[in-house]
Amino acid sequence: SERLNEIRRSMQDEFRERERLQSVAETTDFIRSTLREAAPLVARNYVHHVSLEANQMFREILGDAESTLKWTDDYGIVLEHGGHDRPFQSLSGGEQMAAALAVRLALLKQLSDIHIAFFDEPTANMDAERRENLAQQIANISHFDQLFVISHDDTFEGYMDYEVSVGESLVA
Repeated sequence: SERLNEIRRSMQDEFRERERLQSVAETTDFIRSTLREAAPLVARNYVHHVSLEANQMFREILGDAESTLKWTDDYGIVLEHGGHDRPFQSLSGGEQMAAALAVRLALLKQLSDIHIAFFDEPTANMDAERRENLAQQIANISHFDQLFVISHDDTFEGYMDYEVSVGESLVA
């Protein structure tokens, strides 16, 4: 009789544990399905906010308040001017550079609370005119507390508030 009571208690404990696990499984399934359904909406919301931020930065970088930069739901970049949309590929080199820079910085700003950006050799593979344009564009960005440019290129001289030069010591 004592053995049967012990088995009954054990079975009741196991039934309670089974019910608890079923509840956890149902809650987990609900959370998964909610996240699965919400993910596209969350992504669309981030794209919208990044697009707004990138547009503001783009206008600031180029000094052009009449054009509107859009980062689309399919992650494309489009420039609207005078009611006409121009895809990224049809933009001039300077516009492409400014648009890509604006979207990258907007992403960084939206996804991070840190308002610092680092540019490591941003002028690599650019001709002199594009290097100069990029230096001017980076100098015009005001949405970050600090921008660090790491470069062997002297194009940035005069555009930055502070410059740190690291010389190479030659050993004979």
